[in-house]
Amino acid sequence: MSRILLLSDDPEARKLKAGLAEAGFTVQLIETKTVLSEQFAPGRLDLILADLSHTSVEPAKLCHGIKRDHLLKEAPLVGLVTEEGLQRLELAWGIEDFLVWPTSLTQVVSRLKLILWRLDRVELQNGIKVGALAIDFEKYEVYVNGQPQELTYKEFELLKFLATHPGKVLTREVLLNKVWGYDYYGGTRTVDVHIRRLRSKLETGRRIYIETVRNVGYKFVEPS
Repeated sequence: MSRILLLSDDPEARKLKAGLAEAGFTVQLIETKTVLSEQFAPGRLDLILADLSHTSVEPAKLCHGIKRDHLLKEAPLVGLVTEEGLQRLELAWGIEDFLVWPTSLTQVVSRLKLILWRLDRVELQNGIKVGALAIDFEKYEVYVNGQPQELTYKEFELLKFLATHPGKVLTREVLLNKVWGYDYYGGTRTVDVHIRRLRSKLETGRRIYIETVRNVGYKFVEPS
């Protein structure tokens, strides 16, 4: 279930919140004039939907404030704008996408699902380097302190997915679906076994790359 933070000063926003909740989203509604960090309930956040046409704060200032907020800056930001407001919209504000309002709830739900699906895809890159860990996506090679590590195909794919979603807590079910596929019938213990093998190969000394979030899943840890 995707969790959405809806920012709006429009009294009618409660109807949008209720509609999104009926569609299966978990939605928290906050007025834009409030202090975000004090009002937002901490936890996993999949997307921020900011109503830029009904805000007591100047839209650009609101967006920049979100991107500076330590609790919210990593979440994808989607703007909700009118046709008129669209003319003033700038992607430099940190917006990943936008929705033109008003429109039907069906259109909003469909668009949000598409945005979430697109943002959740792993973008193809040549590789990534985190501390002593280097991952070459093209050659399917992994190095720790310059030394090559022998990984199976699934171990590599699991590491790649975790590393390209740094800091995001991923449940065992999500990892099964994204790495093994929706048609895989194995249990979640498969993920635990592969995580244990990855740790034994990658984590030397005190350095931790994969952190266990108890009763939830795992996340890739970036250097502090």
